[in-house]
Amino acid sequence: MMTVHKSKGLEFDTIVFLGLDDRAWWAHTPGDPEGVAAFFVALSRAKQRAIFAFCQQRGQRNNVAELYQLLTAAGVAEIAI
Repeated sequence: MMTVHKSKGLEFDTIVFLGLDDRAWWAHTPGDPEGVAAFFVALSRAKQRAIFAFCQQRGQRNNVAELYQLLTAAGVAEIAI
């Protein structure tokens, strides 16, 4: 497990975003290009697959909604478990 910044330059077959919500991504503000760039730094570490985890009881997705919109626009399906 590592932070987005520590993953820079590394690659893994699978990456898992734990808690893609406002509490975990507390510094992200909508429309901030640096926040979106950090998200893509982490996302681009995956060679084969990326898994995004979110718990509805833990946090909201208001501030990170644009990240979810980017994923939806790219055709990433959301699966409720």
